Amino acid sequence: MTLFGCGPKLAILCLPYVILSLIVMYTYPEFLDLRFLDFTFAKTIGFIWLGLGFIYWMYSAIYFLKYFKPGSLIKQGPFALCRNPIYSSIIVFIIPSLALIFHSALIFSIALVLYIGFKISIHGETNILRRIFGEEFEKYEKSVNEIIPFPRFLFR
Repeated sequence: MTLFGCGPKLAILCLPYVILSLIVMYTYPEFLDLRFLDFTFAKTIGFIWLGLGFIYWMYSAIYFLKYFKPGSLIKQGPFALCRNPIYSSIIVFIIPSLALIFHSALIFSIALVLYIGFKISIHGETNILRRIFGEEFEKYEKSVNEIIPFPRFLFR
């Protein structure tokens, strides 16, 4: 496993859509506007969600950089909430919060495209982890969500 995991592959898959979406949003600001949401409420929730996402991203990134060692499986800290907390913070928190702040369904679509790209690109990394860690990873995989940071043990 490398320090960057499937990140470069995810970037190559999704960057063209992200750039195109930002161009469309800049050129046609009303395109896919979330008119049905109260702007003030959406923006307030968006900033709260962004703050949570940024804190979660920082915590995940620092934890990963501190404890990542080739040949070891990180299962504590943010990795106890989901197997991919850095991607989770971006796909589940940061991008959707920006969609609420900017009142744009087009930005929400970026989160969807990133999730699809994540599902495509994470497959190889998951196979490597299964091969390296075997039963330990399979047990971890069954006990922790892939991208939604929510402890499964609460509903057992």
